[in-house]
Amino acid sequence: MLKSLLNSLLILIALVVASAILPFASFWLCHDPLGGQVFFWVAPWTCAFWTLLASVLIGSRFWRGKGTVKAWRAARGGSVRSAGKSTAWMFFGLFASYAAQFAVVLLLPASPLARALFPLATYSPAIFAAMWCACG
Repeated sequence: MLKSLLNSLLILIALVVASAILPFASFWLCHDPLGGQVFFWVAPWTCAFWTLLASVLIGSRFWRGKGTVKAWRAARGGSVRSAGKSTAWMFFGLFASYAAQFAVVLLLPASPLARALFPLATYSPAIFAAMWCACG
């Protein structure tokens, strides 16, 4: 049991560290073919992480206090439905990020502009989720 918990904790730490570093390292990684491939396969998972955080933290307006978070959760249908909606946002971030990456790869010719737009397209679902949850 302890070994499984430690293993899960190490995976969580690796995901959080990768999610914090990868958006900034993306512009450097996309200039190298191997780095671009690593970015292509790993970045949507970090985008899903950021989309989840954006939907929960910005949507709940946690900085206003506990009462606001509880009201937000109640308006979303309680804890279980709120967790389900947050999970749906996370999967949206994952699949939309892959779709945006494929769109850049298949629709834009290889150029410095395409390499510069690639990280922006990859993290666009997280930006969309942040804007959507900030408005509603």
